[in-house]
Amino acid sequence: MAVLADGLTDAIGGRRVRTALFTTFNFDPGFFELRVLPLLFDQSFSQVDKVRLLQLEDALRAVDHLAVYYDRGALAQDAEPARLDYRRLDVRRSTGAFHPKLVLLLVDEPPTPDTPADEAAPYQSLVVVAQSANLTRAGWWENVECAHIEEVKDQDLDPSRCPFRRDLLAILRRIERAAEDGADHAALDAIRTFLRTRTSTDRYARASAGGRFHTRMFGGEGGSSLADFLTDLRLDRQEWNLEIISPYFDPGGEGPLDDLMAAVNARETRVHLPRDPDGTALVTEATYRAIAERAHWASLPGETLARGRGAGGEHLAPRRVHAKVYRLWRRDGGDLLVVGSVNLTASAHSHGAAGNLEAAFVVDASDQGWPRRWWLGRLDADPDGFAEESPAEDDGLDVAPVDVTFRFDWAAESLAVRVGASLGDALRIETIAGLELFRLDPPPDTWEPCPEAAAIAVRENLRSSSFLVVRHGQSVWRVLVREENMAHRPSLLADLTAEEILEYWSLLTAEQRAAFLERHASLGLDLEGIPLAETAADGRQTLFDRFAGLYHAFGALRRHVATALVEGRTAEAETLLFGAKYDSLPELLAKSLAAEDADPIMAYVTFLTASQLVATIRAEHPDFYTDCGPRVARLQALLDRLAEVRAGLPLAPGADRDAFLDWYEPMFLKDLTPPLEDAS
Repeated sequence: MAVLADGLTDAIGGRRVRTALFTTFNFDPGFFELRVLPLLFDQSFSQVDKVRLLQLEDALRAVDHLAVYYDRGALAQDAEPARLDYRRLDVRRSTGAFHPKLVLLLVDEPPTPDTPADEAAPYQSLVVVAQSANLTRAGWWENVECAHIEEVKDQDLDPSRCPFRRDLLAILRRIERAAEDGADHAALDAIRTFLRTRTSTDRYARASAGGRFHTRMFGGEGGSSLADFLTDLRLDRQEWNLEIISPYFDPGGEGPLDDLMAAVNARETRVHLPRDPDGTALVTEATYRAIAERAHWASLPGETLARGRGAGGEHLAPRRVHAKVYRLWRRDGGDLLVVGSVNLTASAHSHGAAGNLEAAFVVDASDQGWPRRWWLGRLDADPDGFAEESPAEDDGLDVAPVDVTFRFDWAAESLAVRVGASLGDALRIETIAGLELFRLDPPPDTWEPCPEAAAIAVRENLRSSSFLVVRHGQSVWRVLVREENMAHRPSLLADLTAEEILEYWSLLTAEQRAAFLERHASLGLDLEGIPLAETAADGRQTLFDRFAGLYHAFGALRRHVATALVEGRTAEAETLLFGAKYDSLPELLAKSLAAEDADPIMAYVTFLTASQLVATIRAEHPDFYTDCGPRVARLQALLDRLAEVRAGLPLAPGADRDAFLDWYEPMFLKDLTPPLEDAS
């Protein structure tokens, strides 16, 4: 009955998110970016979607690693394209669905009193969410879903053993194995490193202590089905009332229900019956009869399904139940929950090598104070109708008969493709509008570079959509392009002047930067070709068109980059120094060159100050500069145009002019340390 977004926000508690990893079956990138990503930040975002994207583009630089793993064949039909910078990893399992719904967040703990101001927060914690909700509008806003949240502290802050540590590490291994070889798992690696090095390795010898069960996670590891997993907890030593909430069942049978009831020594079992608003059961009659022989069909209370509690709410259709919950309880004490992604199907309950990849918490909720009574009320009569075919979670999704992944590198402007099997016929690649871009017939199981013409076509398509349409034989489906080195992707906001970029560098707080973006995004600028409503410019004169503003802005940029490198935010530093975003250094230099009415002296000093900044960063952080490698090329090409800018200075030509500038430039670039004041 709580709001999922509020629960996640409360768990973060205003702390900075350093690493975020999401897993989902069904994926809507546009909804995820606009409605889920803002929850990671302790700041306000505009209610205007286009402005919000700008603010998120800026805020995401403070996150070291962010990744979404999703089932390749489960893009939402109404999904909106991706626009922001995070790693999107499409995966496919040969034995079933990629089905876990996890949120894993590494967050900084507040600095201790003795932490130096110029050092990163010394401790982190891991927020772990297992839920039933996909990264879609229905999952986060509409359905009845379930979730459980735990937090794992650094062992120096809390030396307690984490009872589900090994379970979570096993799930991470399975997620990694589900992706193709060579995929970038930086977010997963950061979380795994925290679990391996900053948490206690001690394990509990028993499943319970003091009458309470330790929290565990089920992921199908080690050849264990869910029934096997619960059997190992020795739940069958007592009788339990078993309640099951699941939207999906095996067609024509009871599925894993018998094994589950035996594992928990079920005294009585009730199973929630999913229904259409007209009352039709969303199971086949064969499934209904098979389960009815073993358990009672039941329903949740009406207030749980209601869409609104205000006036008129009773006239709305009830919410769809998509939660997956198994409740074990006894009237004389004990209340356990299995909460996560596990439907009552054989593929969901099976061990890791046979069926789906799932994730769920097993939690002792005995101290929650819930009344020891049934959540589900028994149904007294059979439904009026049944589904002709058993509904499944992939109903209505694009069918991807061939595993195809495209990867576009914005730094190299190159495109690669990987297919999972020999094709026979070439793939026809189209835009969402149906325009053919190119055709390919690559070899299987390897990343194959695409022709330059294909890379150019995809680069242009990515300006408007991250989706491509693939045709093979009679099949048509969409793929979401993986975009890498997105710091070099043209920004959503491109129409800032050089003076406005300098002003933006000088802003001190996230709130000031957000207000700046909202102000400038409202001046009739285009975002990815979509015009915003025009408002009148305020006509004010900025103070940052003089040298003091220039030096102040570059000083702020230098501090920002240095802080980012000290705190390990190398991606953010790379974006600022070498990227193609609205506030990147190359954009400032390009705007200075392109401005027809630019002050040539101001442009000249801008290029000298930029050269000085780059030399300083290279000297102070040589490893960072070297690691950026070819991604420095665009900036260096712009800096090499200093001679062109110098030629435009309004100075009389001749030997005196050249001699002065030959003296002036080395003196400008020389790093001088102010003398110490006389202590007397």
